[in-house]
Amino acid sequence: MFDSIIFGGIALIGIIYWLWSINKDLKQYKLTKNSEFLIGTILGIVFIGLILVMNWKNNSDLYKPTLVRVYYDGDFNGTSIDFKTDGTYVFDNHAIGFSDYTYGKYQINGQMITLDKKEIDNVIESDLLEIKKKKINGTDNSENYLFQIGNNGTEIKRATEFRVVVDNRK
Repeated sequence: MFDSIIFGGIALIGIIYWLWSINKDLKQYKLTKNSEFLIGTILGIVFIGLILVMNWKNNSDLYKPTLVRVYYDGDFNGTSIDFKTDGTYVFDNHAIGFSDYTYGKYQINGQMITLDKKEIDNVIESDLLEIKKKKINGTDNSENYLFQIGNNGTEIKRATEFRVVVDNRK
């Protein structure tokens, strides 16, 4: 939320300055008929268009339907992987409010997920992941977790384990 407030404030200041500049340039253009005064207006429209297209593209990637979403809570930091229904994923590694997104493709076969990268942001150590049940704190209750699998087909010890928070598989 804080990022949105800062971004909105900077955008508002920029738009006000740009509108003032357009007004000034259009007055100069009407007086002199010199098209150089329209360059700032045209560049502003192009840059605003680029920003809107980039924002739309990022939002469309983030808000595709989810097949499986997993999360690791590390108190001040955390990591989530959102596996989309179209075979893409969004890897979000965040710390104290700052996120770092990585995008990629995956394939799923039953409980096994194969990523297009072997290592992601020093959190993912393998391109092979498996969803399995895990007992919670020595009780009879169990939840689905995503484990990292090594070349020999076993869990990688001390690798980050992710709790499955959304599972829309059939």
